[in-house]
Amino acid sequence: MMVLPLAVALAGCQKPKPPPSIDGLTSALERTAEQTLAAPSLANEQVVVRAAPGQIDAQVAEVLSAASASGGVAIRSLNAQGQVSILATIPENNVAAFKAAVRHEKAPASSPGGPTQITRLIEVLLVNAAASPTP
Repeated sequence: MMVLPLAVALAGCQKPKPPPSIDGLTSALERTAEQTLAAPSLANEQVVVRAAPGQIDAQVAEVLSAASASGGVAIRSLNAQGQVSILATIPENNVAAFKAAVRHEKAPASSPGGPTQITRLIEVLLVNAAASPTP
């Protein structure tokens, strides 16, 4: 009968261990994710254009003009990394001509669109040619 009181006494003496703190791990993982993972793009496509540091504004003007000439509209913004980004909504039948104009390539012939044409959202990302390697 002595065993039962001893078991009850031992059970009362043991304190449960607190769960380990993972706050530091959680914050480290969040910082790593913010630095490593890019935000998802809203655009259907992304075109990367390299420009000399002093030519960024001129390149923006060319992209805005190309969007207008393609029957679309475009706006300038900065992305999360601080790079100049231009979001353009272009009629689908003129996307190839717009991308060729942005890349300074020979443009294919564009076809006229109807009143209810489908559009594509294209992000043109301007990167510093001096800071990025040529692909």
